[in-house]
Amino acid sequence: MTILPQPFDDIELLSAIECRLKKKERQKSLYSNILTQMTNLFHGSHGLGELKKAFDERRVKSFKKKQIIYYEGDTAHAVYLIISGSVKTTKMTEDGKELMTGVYSAEEYFGITSLFAGKEYKETAEVLEDATLCSVPREVIDQLLYKYPDIAEKFIKILAHNVINHEEKLLQLAYFSVRKRMAEVLLKLHTKHPHTENFEISRENLASMAGMAIETVSRILSDFKEENLIDRSAGKITILDVLRLQKLKN
Repeated sequence: MTILPQPFDDIELLSAIECRLKKKERQKSLYSNILTQMTNLFHGSHGLGELKKAFDERRVKSFKKKQIIYYEGDTAHAVYLIISGSVKTTKMTEDGKELMTGVYSAEEYFGITSLFAGKEYKETAEVLEDATLCSVPREVIDQLLYKYPDIAEKFIKILAHNVINHEEKLLQLAYFSVRKRMAEVLLKLHTKHPHTENFEISRENLASMAGMAIETVSRILSDFKEENLIDRSAGKITILDVLRLQKLKN
């Protein structure tokens, strides 16, 4: 507080008021900067931009169909982003059967689970369609996660979405008929290819996704074709009636 000696003139009074106003303005500016820094710290407003930058600075690599990116049990050294094409993740059962746990397409990340669950990849990643990918080392991702909470929030949402999908798949395996399960798989693949009339996938991959035998897949696809639900030619599947597939009874 500025104390003016008595008596004082107008100039001294104006000078004291100006001093107080400048001090208040400096305090306001200081508090505003602190508030902005705290907001950025807790909300991580720049994190997603830094994540994008981290991937943009990496070299893009091309992978051919059926090429293995990493095996289950390998050291988890990076997180991947798909630029084009698609990738599947699978796990092997004790009796040697393959179960497809996920299908990822352009602009989607994979390999995230291992960042939170340990130092090894929990699934095998294999190219489903010729793909271009870029990856960022685990150490860089760890630093970004620590510094920017919005990146952690984004990855946690991805993991939560994956958990929900796995739970839905378990319910389908437990309660859906083989026809209903195949319809759900075909609809999911259809949504993964929104800009094409058809998509290419092998019977083996369909069997892995639906959790059924290859022979069962062949029989159901033949039935769907006869019922004009799908068309199938040269390994490519075209969905002819999305609505009827969605309403297919269990």
